[in-house]
Amino acid sequence: MVREPTLSRRTVLESLAAVGAIGSVGVASAAPSDGSDDQLRLFSEQAVGDARELVTQQNYAYVATTDGMAVVDWRNPRRPELVAKIEASPPHEIGGDDEGSVGGILDVKVDGDVAAMAHNGGTGITTVDVSDPANPQELAFYDDVDSTGVHNCFLYEGHAYLTVGDSRETPFDYTGVEIVDISDPSNPELAAIWRLRDELPGFAAAGVNPNHDIYVQDDLVYNAFWDAGVVVLDASDPSDPQLVSQFGEAPEADTPMGDDFPYERYLTNPGNAHYVQPSPDGDYTYVGDETFPNAFEEPENDTYGGVRIFDTRDWDDVEQVGFVSPPDADAFRTSHNFDVTANRLHTSWYDGGVQVHDVTDPSDPEKLASYRTDDTSFWAAVRERGFTLASDIGGGLVVLHDDRGRARSPGFDGDGPPEDPGIDVSTTGDGT
Repeated sequence: MVREPTLSRRTVLESLAAVGAIGSVGVASAAPSDGSDDQLRLFSEQAVGDARELVTQQNYAYVATTDGMAVVDWRNPRRPELVAKIEASPPHEIGGDDEGSVGGILDVKVDGDVAAMAHNGGTGITTVDVSDPANPQELAFYDDVDSTGVHNCFLYEGHAYLTVGDSRETPFDYTGVEIVDISDPSNPELAAIWRLRDELPGFAAAGVNPNHDIYVQDDLVYNAFWDAGVVVLDASDPSDPQLVSQFGEAPEADTPMGDDFPYERYLTNPGNAHYVQPSPDGDYTYVGDETFPNAFEEPENDTYGGVRIFDTRDWDDVEQVGFVSPPDADAFRTSHNFDVTANRLHTSWYDGGVQVHDVTDPSDPEKLASYRTDDTSFWAAVRERGFTLASDIGGGLVVLHDDRGRARSPGFDGDGPPEDPGIDVSTTGDGT
């Protein structure tokens, strides 16, 4: 039974991960989960209001802020500095549809001198000139073809890849990916559309398989299609993407949903491929599953989603070889956005914190370090310059290190720890 207030289908489809809509996002009082040696430490921090997705490009961090984008200069990792924050203009002011809305900016991506803000509740993406990161300038708005919003995007070699989920007219009829030529970011143009219905019609017709997130590497487009698992496309010719493989689908992913939307099936295990990223060499693909068992009184499956690891060296014989379980915490702790390096996996788990695993052997991930406090909830974790950076939802950017820093909660509301940090900071040492 779904708890009141009942979730509307539209709310589920358009803002499922606008976080916190279903799960708690922290409660007051902060303390590291324990004092063991495996704890990541808070090295530094920078407040960023309404923080959501986080990406880095060397010395700068780009943070989605629901109404736009923030840029943090962390050339000095001890003193990250908020150097820019822009609000996304209404689409009609920068070349978009007069009837378009700004929408919730939950995702931002960057490639070289160009960034893009994805309009989750709007109708496309805004391209941004970040040649001077401290002075970002909006360039243009691209209207997507038919979806109700673009939840996520990715920039790769002069093209933007947009997730398409629910259609404005026919639910899931257009679920897929749009590829946009942004070689001239001031004049984005549609290059191609790939739709699930054209190659995997049963999964499109099931009505529970939006394209939620996307990652591009070595001309391969990795799409997280919720219960339909991961769909990989070859975009060596961005104007003509070709199906390469599909894997990791849930058992009922191609079963029609019937007259009533299957909330519990949609929000709980199995399935729920939410985020995907390949290893740098492409041999393995990591798939994060986002589940919401806490939305139901007595769900049939009450497990939180973890990270599945697939051997993808042979696209005709993909198999799951490893799994990273959610943190052992009494909190909303499903998998969210993560980052994969040659031998490390840096993960975020909402209220479950941030973790780092050794994945030298992907079939046997080993947890190395973690960071969690009772008043933080993390959207994304990324690896850059020897640090783990994470976005605390609504709070800002934290810079974590496995040796240096303090075992404490960030103090985004002031110059020091929160008023009730739950630990004696004077006894923790700064580790430097």
